[in-house]
Amino acid sequence: MPSITKIKNVRYLFIASFLFISVYLSGQNTIVYSIDLNKLTHDKLSVQVKTPKFKEDQIDFFFPKIVPGTYANYDFGRYISDFQAFDAQGKSLSVVKKNVNQYQIKNAVKLTRITYQVDDTWDSPEIDGEYVFEPAGTSFQKDTLFALNTHGFLGYFKGFEKNKIELEINKPTFMVGTSSLKSDLKSSPTQDIFKANSYYEIVDSPFMYAKPDTTILKIGNVEIVISLFTPNKTIIAEEIAQKIKPLLEAQKNYLGGNLPIQRYAFLIILSDNLKNGSYGALEHAKSSFYYLPEGDISGLGQTILDICAHEFFHIVTPLNIHSEEIGNFDFNQPKMSKHLWLYEGLTEYAAHHMQLKYGLIKLPQFMQTIQEKWETMQMQFDDKIPFTEMSKKVLDTYKDQYSNVYQKGALLGFGLDLLLRKESNGAYGTQQMMQDLAKIYGPNKSFKDDELFDQLIQVTKFPSLKEYFNNYVAGNKKIPLNDWLNSIGYEIDPNKKDTVKTLGFDYQTLNINSETKRAFIGSELGINAFGNELHLKAKDELVSVNQLPVDLPNFVKNTQQVLSNIKAGDLLTLEIARSNDKGGFETFKLAAPFQFTIQASRKSINELILPSRKQIKLREDWMKPNP
Repeated sequence: MPSITKIKNVRYLFIASFLFISVYLSGQNTIVYSIDLNKLTHDKLSVQVKTPKFKEDQIDFFFPKIVPGTYANYDFGRYISDFQAFDAQGKSLSVVKKNVNQYQIKNAVKLTRITYQVDDTWDSPEIDGEYVFEPAGTSFQKDTLFALNTHGFLGYFKGFEKNKIELEINKPTFMVGTSSLKSDLKSSPTQDIFKANSYYEIVDSPFMYAKPDTTILKIGNVEIVISLFTPNKTIIAEEIAQKIKPLLEAQKNYLGGNLPIQRYAFLIILSDNLKNGSYGALEHAKSSFYYLPEGDISGLGQTILDICAHEFFHIVTPLNIHSEEIGNFDFNQPKMSKHLWLYEGLTEYAAHHMQLKYGLIKLPQFMQTIQEKWETMQMQFDDKIPFTEMSKKVLDTYKDQYSNVYQKGALLGFGLDLLLRKESNGAYGTQQMMQDLAKIYGPNKSFKDDELFDQLIQVTKFPSLKEYFNNYVAGNKKIPLNDWLNSIGYEIDPNKKDTVKTLGFDYQTLNINSETKRAFIGSELGINAFGNELHLKAKDELVSVNQLPVDLPNFVKNTQQVLSNIKAGDLLTLEIARSNDKGGFETFKLAAPFQFTIQASRKSINELILPSRKQIKLREDWMKPNP
């Protein structure tokens, strides 16, 4: 017996030693990042990285060129300076900067620590390159706001993206940090500690630090955190929470009654100075980051609902449904998926369809949204480009076509939903299709890009989808919107007209030049009869109207002021900037007596006078909530 006991003890000792070594090695492989929000020098933050042990003679440290959901080459390495590497004794190691995003560290076997400085993207006009859309960027405002999209200041070791991560954030005691990640129990009033399973997870988890205006909702078993920053306190987080609560309940029901997450964070920043004139949000698997114009809940309510509805649905795509290109995302040499129609288009459609199904909007409002997307698609984008081809080449060849995912992409979702409902006698639509697809895949299982169409046909059991995909998604056949509308007893009435006041162009055709920060007319199709009298041209950039500036901060206020006061026959003067053959701009003043514009009605989608029983049934099946 004693000998057996001895053997047992030796075995336990071996197991305990093995566990200790495993935990020790696991700790060694963790990459630890540290930043201090108390120490902002020349608007820069310092970042320190404690590294794992490397066996390589040299190792490459990268900053992202692009991150999921942005579809633009941002080159976050532009914002990095004073990059240094050290051994355990604090001695500098040789570092070679290979390109804007890549640093090569020599003698990496001795590497223990990296340090560098980082500028924020919101307030660094001296840094050349593509404008970083605010929801994808960073802002460092001492004692006020730190908008921390982690991909904007955390780099990664090539080949070690799946190592565990620890992020230490030292902070003022009056600031509260919010994220989808919960702070570790070791955190204190002056330091938050967050842990992630990989670099992929940490860069999918943005943070916002500010004086607290945070509230929490419970939707089913999910904790929903809403954190708000607004410079003039025009709104509070609780008002937003009450506004979006019915929306989130409806989304839960739309997704089958259960949400595939335990915690979700809405990080919302309102601005009283939209520097680039644009606003919106960036989705993440368990959070979304918002940059919106400041206002009260009555003015911002529907905007918040529409954007939140879209972003929250991304808990399905890409969290549970994504291609290998996203599942194994390469931050510096990305391969783009050809299925933006699924990730963004179908998500945008579901955001509006869900509000209709659960009574948050009425059918006329939904139809007005469909019409706006139809018109914007035709005025701003090239409808002859197959959507799959546009998706694959969205970073370069078709960069200017990306926003069509919210127009044509949503219409493709509408058409697919109606086709599925028709084929299933109303019992099955895209709502159920996405639930079934999520059961096959999930957070850790990707689909192959070239197999998705076949997989959808197999999942739905409707071979007719092949023709739909070939014609409208992989092909460039014109969308038969009127046929789709007819199937539910509606039609587009091309003869319905509105008489309106305009400045000679349709607002839906406007785009923003990120370099000049001016609005410009994106297409000849957006210029109306009055615009022709003014001799406006596509690409003209707007400078002033009747001597009032129409720069981005003043655009809405001053254009509305002119249009509300002007009468037929009054002289209207537009100052525009027009590009010349030298790569610059020349300014012109265009003037003409003001005239009203007769245009296609914004409410041209109407119910048929005598819809058939079949059409009414399909409409009711398409609109009804889940059983």
